[in-house]
Amino acid sequence: MHIAYVVGQSTGGLPHYTAELANAVSKHAEVTVLKPDETTADDMFDDRVEVIDAFKPISVSMPQLYSFDVNPLDFVRGIRSYDNLKLLDEVDPDIVHDPSDLFPQMKLYAARHNVGERWPFVVTRHEVVVDRFSLSRPPVFAEEMLLAVLPDVYESQYIVHSGKQKEALATHGIDSDIIDVIPHGAYEVFGTHEDVDVDVDSNSLLFFGHIVPPKGLDTLAAAIPLVKREVPDVKLLVAGEGNLPRKLKQLQKDHPENVEVHNYYLPNDEVKNLFGRAKIVVAPYRSQGGTKGHSGAVSTAFSFGKPVVASTAGEFREQVQESGAGTVVPPEDPEKLAEALVDVLQNDEKRASMGENSLKMAERLSWESIAERHLGLYERLAERQRATHSPAASK
Repeated sequence: MHIAYVVGQSTGGLPHYTAELANAVSKHAEVTVLKPDETTADDMFDDRVEVIDAFKPISVSMPQLYSFDVNPLDFVRGIRSYDNLKLLDEVDPDIVHDPSDLFPQMKLYAARHNVGERWPFVVTRHEVVVDRFSLSRPPVFAEEMLLAVLPDVYESQYIVHSGKQKEALATHGIDSDIIDVIPHGAYEVFGTHEDVDVDVDSNSLLFFGHIVPPKGLDTLAAAIPLVKREVPDVKLLVAGEGNLPRKLKQLQKDHPENVEVHNYYLPNDEVKNLFGRAKIVVAPYRSQGGTKGHSGAVSTAFSFGKPVVASTAGEFREQVQESGAGTVVPPEDPEKLAEALVDVLQNDEKRASMGENSLKMAERLSWESIAERHLGLYERLAERQRATHSPAASK
């Protein structure tokens, strides 16, 4: 079995996701990855994986979209480079899989080159927007508008990360029979609890990831002065690329001893050290009007055995609270968030139990188990393709 993965984004977590999946699947099948020539995961692919630098970087990350910091020439050049999906003719895979959400340029050129008609075509959706054309998230609205007007491409199968996502995607007119639920694996690209060689900071909270409004960093910044009343030496570690919200800047000004900011895209070793230092990982996401299947920060927290305090957005209630790996609070509620943070910081027994359950989640979501589920799906699709194109079927 030969799987071709095609990567539709240069930055953020989706290249990491592709690398983790491709590496795990390559232990059992032949794997080729077609990707932009510069991504955030370029040094993460195993030697077993054949990597082809097929596309130009589009140079658009989510923080850039929210700040309208986009170079039009680079954007157009990147879009047009996806005509190189024609390289699939030379790769000649059994399955083509876009594990990065089917961005507009991928849909355009997949349709142009009849990818879905020529090979079983799998698309992973990491977030499913319930109201596709809501103006509450302008970048998402613009992307959905583009997808709506582009030529259709035949997708053999969709993968989502939760049952709620499957229900939401079905409301978009997708047959639920071609939607499989496979959880997001627990990231290990940054390391695990066994790799940590730094001490945990006293009363430290980590916010990690792209700094964009839906992540709710402003809510966390508003909660820190409330936490400080009970835990004076609380330390908020903020790590990620994007525009810092006004409330965080004010927090830095008023309480500089309680804030440490790394406002850039972090190398893997720095990520590992920050997770090692953290006592709790915080994911204070807003509701967002969509169904998010997972969070890279939460996934990484599992690998490092860290307790998680999250909002109830997306699937966090199931992944964090019901698993015992942490607790959840209502979105955009600084008071409730502060109460939860103080409770977990001050309760050693509870925090230790959450850390143990976090590691259990990492084991349950190991990439080996995730790869097995993908391989089962690929086998079914390949068998269906063989049956459809057999001499008997053509009579």
